[in-house]
Amino acid sequence: MRRWTSRITSAVKRQWSDPLSRGGLALLANTGLTGILGFGYWIVAARLFSTFAVGVAGALVAATTLFSGVGQLNLSGMLMRFLPSAGDKSRRLVLGTYACAAGAAALLALAAMAGIKIFASPASPLRLGGVQSAALILAAAAMAIFTIEDNVLVGLRRAVWVPVENGAFGVAKIAAILVLAPAGTAFALFGAWMIPLVLTIPAISAVLFLSFLPPAPKPRSAARLGPQMRSRIIRFAAGDAAGGIFTQTWTYFLPVLIIAELGASANALFYTSFLFSSTIDQIAANYASPLTVEGAHAPDKIAILIRQALRHIFVIIVPVVVTLAVICPWLLRAFGEKYVRAAPLLVMLLIACLPKAVSTVYYSYCRVQHSTHRSAVMQGCVCVATLTAAALFAHRSGLLAVGIVIIVVQSAAGIVSWLALRRGLSCLDHHGRQGRHRRQRDSTGPAGAIKLSVTGR
Repeated sequence: MRRWTSRITSAVKRQWSDPLSRGGLALLANTGLTGILGFGYWIVAARLFSTFAVGVAGALVAATTLFSGVGQLNLSGMLMRFLPSAGDKSRRLVLGTYACAAGAAALLALAAMAGIKIFASPASPLRLGGVQSAALILAAAAMAIFTIEDNVLVGLRRAVWVPVENGAFGVAKIAAILVLAPAGTAFALFGAWMIPLVLTIPAISAVLFLSFLPPAPKPRSAARLGPQMRSRIIRFAAGDAAGGIFTQTWTYFLPVLIIAELGASANALFYTSFLFSSTIDQIAANYASPLTVEGAHAPDKIAILIRQALRHIFVIIVPVVVTLAVICPWLLRAFGEKYVRAAPLLVMLLIACLPKAVSTVYYSYCRVQHSTHRSAVMQGCVCVATLTAAALFAHRSGLLAVGIVIIVVQSAAGIVSWLALRRGLSCLDHHGRQGRHRRQRDSTGPAGAIKLSVTGR
């Protein structure tokens, strides 16, 4: 027993000493914690609110996340790529990202609310009053900042704080839903999600700026980003933003499309299944994010880091997907008997997580290589194919058609990503071998012999 304890302790220490593994494990713990608390939130919601309220609130949360995700312009990826080398310019970089992301998210939410007022039916559940619309706009801006805070922590190699932040948010959500449950409305359920979000942001920002970010230099003009760095960031962010917009659009617009085509009750079934699969997707993202950071610190080790990330991801994700696919009817029953009908859809969404993980690592590789335009093309194709096919087949064939569409599109993207990664890794290995041979030749050639003789003398 003592021998096994010693081996486990040694393995944990070895994993924790590696920055990629440490960041991945911290984010994996965050995924497990937020997943449990997130499921707890929606289970409590399903027990205390009607399926109509759950469906509408799920659509509002998805729409808010869509606005914040698109509004971020995928600047979180830019932070993880450039923050490790920003030094005393880090505070200006973070504050500029906050302002851009929150402003863009708020403008998107404002435009969407205005469009719904003009074009939606008066009976539409997504048609909100003035105060409710303002609250949703505030939530979109707050969600953008909240997400960026996580990526600032990862970029600073402080990923161990991410579970603390999100765990506090998850507990506060459940407490808020118990307080607001007597109202019984969909917006009360949405408020239980929004209010803790807004209150968490100042606390985390205080920790970031007082403890983790390097102090700004004096005079302040020294903290300005130089033209060369600005040019690199803009080129990088343009491709990454385009790709992020495509991914966020299909991911978070899909529940809105389903509620329009199939109704709020069908969306409740989809959204509960989507909660499981999106949590599994986070496993790949947990290792892809530190991969970007560590690749920025050590570009010459990117091939090793990619193989290490893929190994960690699939060792975890495969048994989890298989287990959840087997026990999913019992898991869904926790939400209520009506939700068991979503079991076939959930199995398909879980299967789609496997090829999606390969694509996630490929996108991280593109960030390290400053070739974000390639990942943007891939993500654009996935977005257009998913939403087009879902719009064509959902009304006629229901939620099962949506599941089949997601499997087919993600499998195609995963195959293309795998081939691109293999080609890229082969090139990196080839250049690495050439570099080693060149160093060996230089060390044993005439110049090397002269150097050795001088040293020996």
